[in-house]
Amino acid sequence: MTRNKISHRFAALSVAMFVAGCTVGGSTFADPPVSTSPKTFTSELSYRMYHTMAAEMMIKEGMLKQAAQHYAAVATRSDDPKLVRRATEAAIQAEESELAKKLLTHWMTLEPDSVEARQYRILLRSRLGEYDEVIDDVVWVRDHIEKKEGHGFEFIVSLLALEAGVDNAYEIFQRYADKVDDSPKARLVVTTLAVNADKYEEALKAAELVQRDGNDSQKEQAVKLSARALLGLKRTSEAADMLTPVIKNTDDQDLKLEYARMLIMADRREEARPIFKQLHATQPENADILYTLGLLYLEQKEYAFAEPLMNKLLKIPERKHEASYFLGQIYEGQERLDDALAAYDDALSGDFVKEAIGHKSVLLQREKGLDVARAWLKEKLADTDIPARKMTFLMADGQLLHDAERYEEAVAVYNSAEAYGISQRDILYARSLSYDSMGNIAQAEKDLRTIIAGDDADADAMNALGYMLTVSTDRYDEAKELISKALEYNPSSPATLDSMGWVLYKLGDLPGAEKYLREAFEKMPDPEVASHLIEVLSQQGKKDEAGKILKDMLAEYPDDKRLVEIKERLVELTE
Repeated sequence: MTRNKISHRFAALSVAMFVAGCTVGGSTFADPPVSTSPKTFTSELSYRMYHTMAAEMMIKEGMLKQAAQHYAAVATRSDDPKLVRRATEAAIQAEESELAKKLLTHWMTLEPDSVEARQYRILLRSRLGEYDEVIDDVVWVRDHIEKKEGHGFEFIVSLLALEAGVDNAYEIFQRYADKVDDSPKARLVVTTLAVNADKYEEALKAAELVQRDGNDSQKEQAVKLSARALLGLKRTSEAADMLTPVIKNTDDQDLKLEYARMLIMADRREEARPIFKQLHATQPENADILYTLGLLYLEQKEYAFAEPLMNKLLKIPERKHEASYFLGQIYEGQERLDDALAAYDDALSGDFVKEAIGHKSVLLQREKGLDVARAWLKEKLADTDIPARKMTFLMADGQLLHDAERYEEAVAVYNSAEAYGISQRDILYARSLSYDSMGNIAQAEKDLRTIIAGDDADADAMNALGYMLTVSTDRYDEAKELISKALEYNPSSPATLDSMGWVLYKLGDLPGAEKYLREAFEKMPDPEVASHLIEVLSQQGKKDEAGKILKDMLAEYPDDKRLVEIKERLVELTE
């Protein structure tokens, strides 16, 4: 065993042991086959050579259990620690846990001060879930390494973290901290292992102890780990708040980048943007920073700032396709339509191929007509032999027909996409919307329930069904139940917030409806959400606010049917 390292053979063996799984074999020390009894051999040496050679041959053939039995046959009669160690390794590889335990006991009788034997026993017991029994060996190895070489604590941390698996490492070190070493240093390791094992609540508890008793460096590390734990619990805004004091006093650029990403995930983009600008100033070639800052500018329609960032990203070969896609959106926003069409073409080989196809087809339809857009999709469909790509072109064609209110044709196109057997969920979802628009509520509901039956966490499908039941039926309680479940999975979705507001309106809960609709409108100020909010405000006598929202939305969307309809129905709002 070299300084603070596990031998290559030991490391490889432990990897094989844990990758193989946790099945516990039932074998014990077994008598060798009758034909190979010690009495059959002329000497102890020939007996040992036979079983050793047989074991090695069986290992090469992958017959691990038989190999372990052959090794055990000679190891139990031997005082050679090397042979017993090899037999132990074979038993562990074969997942013959009880046999391995007995061989380890024999090995430690021969070499009571063997660090390697203790390590094997730690890892074997951790695999078996015998966490309390491991602690004595952990302490022994720690003290032995500390006395001989120093860094005993660090050695056991590395052993458990690298070899025992994250869940086992956490369980053992939690007990170690509880029973042996309650120092902030140990609790910080518990926190780290808990985060790595996705045990986020446990991580937060351990981090509290470190923040209470640790030194400044330990407290800062605990704060960072707490933020990661909160992120794992999807408490993103809290995670960002946790890091805020640290960010103000750090020069760690990676931590600042992680913090800025948290702010975006928490929908706190205005706070994130100055940080990304600062990061870009210090790391102008960082592709991730170019990408994210460019998207933040694009989102605000600040095309002049977004374009040079995406052009810079375009020069990075592995990012050129996604840069092309977003440049297409920038050019479209600038009404540089030929440049936009060309950029979307350049994006057709990247990760945003589906979105590029959708944007280009819609742009062609808007500028050159439905027939031209559909002809381009038909040409592309004929040019590809890739089923998934064919389905993408058909889905875009179906969407064009749906938007043109040619719902029966859209359904027919979606039906043809089913033949490719790719992403049936997307087909069912799109087709349900066309059925809904046709007034075929029963078929639309059938498609959406098929999606939910396949994935009961599909928030979009649950929301779509709940909203459809709200606007097309009087099954409001059922609709509310579906929308509530969708919100559990996606609490910040503006579409789902809008659905909840509208179903509450239908149920007569105007204050509750207003609450959800305001939140939805703040996140997604589109005509549909606006029309719902205007309706609810007007019903509560808040006509001035309703009228202002209607006036502002009509200025941006003068031809929107929903806004025009509500204007005509509530004409006094705009007087």
